[in-house]
Amino acid sequence: MRLTRRFLLRGMFQSSVAAMALPFLDCFLDNRGALAATGQPIPTRFGTFFWGCGLTKTLYLPQSTGPNYEDMPQLASLKPYKGKLNLLSGFRAYVDDKPNIQHWTGNAAITTGIAPANDTQFDAQTIDQTIATAIGHGARFRSIEVACSGNKRESYSSLGGSNINPPETSPLGLYNRLFGAGFQDPSKSDWKPNPEVMLQKSVLSIVADDRKLLERNVGAADRARLDQYFTSVRELEHTLDAELQRPQITAKVTIPPEPGEMPMNKSVPSLRKVTPVLAQLLAIGLATDQSRVFNMAFSEPASTIYMPGDSRPFHQSTHEEPVDEAIGYQPTTSQFSTYSMEGFAALLSALDGIREGDGTLLDHCLVLAYTDTSNAKLHAVDGIPMLLAGSASGRMKTGIHYAGASTTVSRVGLTIQQVMGLSVDRWGTDSNMTNKPISEFIV
Repeated sequence: MRLTRRFLLRGMFQSSVAAMALPFLDCFLDNRGALAATGQPIPTRFGTFFWGCGLTKTLYLPQSTGPNYEDMPQLASLKPYKGKLNLLSGFRAYVDDKPNIQHWTGNAAITTGIAPANDTQFDAQTIDQTIATAIGHGARFRSIEVACSGNKRESYSSLGGSNINPPETSPLGLYNRLFGAGFQDPSKSDWKPNPEVMLQKSVLSIVADDRKLLERNVGAADRARLDQYFTSVRELEHTLDAELQRPQITAKVTIPPEPGEMPMNKSVPSLRKVTPVLAQLLAIGLATDQSRVFNMAFSEPASTIYMPGDSRPFHQSTHEEPVDEAIGYQPTTSQFSTYSMEGFAALLSALDGIREGDGTLLDHCLVLAYTDTSNAKLHAVDGIPMLLAGSASGRMKTGIHYAGASTTVSRVGLTIQQVMGLSVDRWGTDSNMTNKPISEFIV
């Protein structure tokens, strides 16, 4: 059988031809080249919140560990949720024989368990996507990514390599993704399957025979490409299946009106306005089971958020601002870190503000807040601060400060996966490989 780019997966649907386009293959070339009211369990969600340039050790790190640790000034905005989060300090991203890629090594090691070989590339899929594979079926979207600054490059969710899952870059874009075409409010009594979704599902179903024929007539490299392609198709099938089933939700939410256009940039005043709006839309999307996995980027690694009137953005300040000897830290730089924690507090406020079952949406979440470095001035990857918020539907103990004592950051990722119900007993590679979760957190 001679395959060409004209080959399509075809089938008949109501006397019409349905077809699916294929990816470009080598064979196209010539020889040269909790329980809801329904009795169903309330889903546990997972999310990440990323900010760049770390925190100020003097202002965030308590002297005591365990429960009842001291309140710290840089975490003041998180105090209302202190009992629902864990503070992690002292963990290290090991680089082994690889370079410490400035503002990237920490990010990649935390999310993949692997010290990266190249800047802006992940050597494996990120932890959110691993978890999405396990818990995402039944929701409309595998995962939702959001960039608070409006930069389409600021997503740290990936299936591997340099390809990122593209983020929504405005409240309007996020609203249309979650509540635009294809959305039906599950709280409404007149909910019914969308006929267009039923047609799409039928199109996917009728091409099975052509798919088998195609796979028998391609080489190994093309089979690998087809496998990746049909993995995406299967994800689409799961999405369509979800859209044909009325979500069984217990949260009491109202779909808000469409937001207007908002300025999207890296100025702190803009971020303070936009982040709570994005967080609220995201929370409602989770509560209505549009997705069970999310990623929010408050800034990029080497954060360039800025305060109007100040000539130096955050990252520049970390290198140019002198340490005030009287207080022992960089005052302007530390304020930028505080702004980042306020952004995280806005997300927690939105999640904790939605009642769900016997608790809140936050109680049925596990959220990893993480950064790229412990000391941005030195690009240090030892002592990277992280936070875990939410009890994952009662599977995680909270209200604890845990000091990692220079153990690998992969212990956090392993703990997360076990708490989220994944059957994994070790994670990471080389010096970042671990079989030691943080047992103090696991119920």
